Amino acid sequence: MGREYHFHSEHAGCSVTVGLRMGGTRELELLVDGKQVAAARVHGHQAQTAVMTTILPTDPPRGIEVEVTLPGALGGDPASILLAGGERRPMLAREVPRRARAVEADWYS
Repeated sequence: MGREYHFHSEHAGCSVTVGLRMGGTRELELLVDGKQVAAARVHGHQAQTAVMTTILPTDPPRGIEVEVTLPGALGGDPASILLAGGERRPMLAREVPRRARAVEADWYS
């Protein structure tokens, strides 16, 4: 089971969140106002950068990109940057609650 990370930022009145699940295949999702608007799978364990794009539901609509830097096999933490209007703004990491593992007593109940 891999680790999970969330990054968050507010932009143009919209909530922008990146979810990342590390593991054999790295899974990324981009949420705007709680709705998934983009997803990607990245294979391999080398350090790399993935970019996801979307259009915010504003008036007028605004395009954004989110750049997610993935660590290599030797470790490190991922990072996420919101790219909008020519600016690069780091997205803040949010704590992801750990999922409780089943204990032996639960198996027999």
